[in-house]
Parts: sequence; structure tokens; C-alpha cells
Amino acid sequence: MCHPGDNSGYNHETEQNVELPGSGRTIPTVAYGYQPGEQRPAVIILHDIYGVNPFYRDMARRLAEQSYAALLPDLFSREGSIPNRDHEAAITRLSKSSLATQLEDVQSIVTQLKSEGRKVGVIGFCLGGTLVMHATSRTSVIDAGVIYYGFPVNNNPIPQRRESPIDEVEQLQAPLIGFFGADDTGVGVHNVLAYKQKALAAHKDIDFTIYPSVGHAFLTFEQEGPTVAASQESWSKALAFLKKHL
Repeated sequence: MCHPGDNSGYNHETEQNVELPGSGRTIPTVAYGYQPGEQRPAVIILHDIYGVNPFYRDMARRLAEQSYAALLPDLFSREGSIPNRDHEAAITRLSKSSLATQLEDVQSIVTQLKSEGRKVGVIGFCLGGTLVMHATSRTSVIDAGVIYYGFPVNNNPIPQRRESPIDEVEQLQAPLIGFFGADDTGVGVHNVLAYKQKALAAHKDIDFTIYPSVGHAFLTFEQEGPTVAASQESWSKALAFLKKHL
């Protein structure tokens, strides 16, 4: 499971809803700390298969508190909403979506932000982490990428989603930092290590951490639980990485 709903509170009173340019249409986007035309560095959050939910809204708020313009685009706005925590519905919706279109949406949003004079980073989770790997290999406009348990190898190709990030790693054009769980059998540690090895062989700027005894979707902002240590360390590293590059 990724982050299907969740545990985190967020202050909706400071939340904005904006439309940003996508591929052939505008993309509804949750925003914190964003004013068009400002030059404050921006971080785009790329959600998992469940889409926009309180976990990611709270993350946007946290990033805004770090002085970023935090933007959470709905990458499934074309396909529509699904019931909360409905995994089957999430998979069905994913099968109707297009990797190429979602990447075009991301690039359009980044290009808009760059035209305002900003540095732009992307942070993604599960599906979103996979999009980070693809996007940073396919465009030069992204300044930094943060990956949480993305899939370097596409083990279950479906129509409109057949590519694997590992096949594009030699074209990587931005520094990457990534965080994975050693017990994440879906992603596969061997795939993570293969991607990292291929990136380093191509002299790319990459830093991956694999946490022992941790599975998929481990990031939490709670203060108790089995993944708190990995969460706190990885989040601190992610913030330091963004500060360095943005």
C-alpha cells in the first residue's frame, strides 16, 4: 500500500487551489506558499496511485514552512476521483491513465515555474517516485529530484505504461536522492541497486539509502511507530538535499 488516506492533519485555511498548465489543459493543484510571479523556489509533490489526499496536503504545508512554494497537482484529474482507500479502483484508474501525458503535465508545470525565475524540485512517492525518475531523465528543466520508494524497473507493464526508469538512467539530467525499504518486495532492492549502479557508471549525481527492516510507504510524520526512525532521517536528508540544490 502507498498512502491511501491518512493520519496527518493539515491547515486547510492556508491552502490554495490553483490551475497550472498541463498537457492540453490546466491541472487542478493544491498550493501552499505560492504566489504567481514570485521567485521563491518551488517543490512539486507527485502523489502515488491514490492521488491527492491529506497526507500530501500536509506535506505541502510542511514544505511551505521551509519557505518553498509547495505544489500538489492532481495527476489523475482527467480520470476523476475514486473512493478513499479503494485499491482496486486506484489500479483501474491507473490503467486508464497515460505515463506520457502525466510526464507532459509535470514538465509543463515545471516550465511555468521556471519561467517565473524559480528553481524547481520534484518529490515523488511510489508512482510519483517513478515519475521523478522518468522526468529527470527526459527533461533538463528540473533542478533536483527526491524519490520515495519509486519503481526503477516496471515489473508489470500495462498499455500506456511500459517503460522502465532504469532504461533511461543514462540520460539523467538532475541530481537525485532516494529512499527505499529493504523489505519492499514490490520495488525490489535488487532493482534499486541496479539503477544506482547504472547511474554511477554513467557519472550521475545520485544518493540512494535503503533502510533495513522497512517496507513500502514507510514515511510518516507521526511520532511513534516502527518506521519513525527511517522517516525522520530520510525527511531530514530530503530537506537538506532540497536546500542544497534549490
